[in-house]
Amino acid sequence: MKMIKVVLVMAVAVLSGGLILIGQGRACAGMSDMHGHQHEGMQHMSAMGGEEVIAEIKTEPERITVGSPATIVVSLRDPVGKPVEDLTIHHDRLVHVVIASQDFGVFAHIHPEDFGPITPEMKKSGRYPVRFTFSRAGRYIVGIDFAAREQLFSRHFLVDVAGEPGMGAPKEDLSGKKRFGDLDVTFSTTPERISAGKEVTLSYLFRKNGEPVTDLEPYLSAPMHLAIISGDLAHFMHTHGEVPGMPGMEHEHHMQMKMTVPDKFGPEIEVHVIFPDKGLYQIFGQVGYQGKVVATSFMVRVE
Repeated sequence: MKMIKVVLVMAVAVLSGGLILIGQGRACAGMSDMHGHQHEGMQHMSAMGGEEVIAEIKTEPERITVGSPATIVVSLRDPVGKPVEDLTIHHDRLVHVVIASQDFGVFAHIHPEDFGPITPEMKKSGRYPVRFTFSRAGRYIVGIDFAAREQLFSRHFLVDVAGEPGMGAPKEDLSGKKRFGDLDVTFSTTPERISAGKEVTLSYLFRKNGEPVTDLEPYLSAPMHLAIISGDLAHFMHTHGEVPGMPGMEHEHHMQMKMTVPDKFGPEIEVHVIFPDKGLYQIFGQVGYQGKVVATSFMVRVE
């Protein structure tokens, strides 16, 4: 078994331009010198308060191939090797795992709870498994998010998958109007030209049959979950949207354990984010609607 780091998403939805898998998640980090099916080993994660956690991921089987179910086990321990047992529920889940392919045609957001209850043994050992079947060969980013002692930790890794069919090259698509399921979504940014290191507001406007949608629903205790990934897979962010004008939500920080969200809202959602570097970024979003999760996908260029 090989060690790696992860964050996944579960559920399936067909979006404009590709297949998307849904769930929930967030992360940050990098890796190099990957060959074949190797994955990054372990990473030290320091939260804002200075706490440190060592995260590892093991895959079963070690060599991942297209179409064969794989188990990814997230292992969390402190610097002296003791399992981290005191995880805090963060947006309704203990561990968020997000997976996306380098061509951005596959996206998933999943959790250990999606596959069964969290057991006392999982908490005692600090090991949390998720399962995923990779549909295309190539490189994937895998990120994990979790909270401990009221602090949020986040990382990501790269994974190579063997077999056929292979994924194609990512395509640049900066269009701001797309349809996802029954909803027409208009996406825009303020300012229009995005600069690395400066805050930008991402705006989503939801319509159905030409009319504003005002009955969007919370998804995992947030108006919207977003995974933002750079084209070179060097950067990964998991953040959350806000309902414009709602008291207490203006610039509500994405590192909160849980947000205050109305039962119904819309048609607009805003997201405040700072892109760390220049380049293309894919922005995957998830919002609740009529008891289901609607997945969105837009691309931006950062200067």
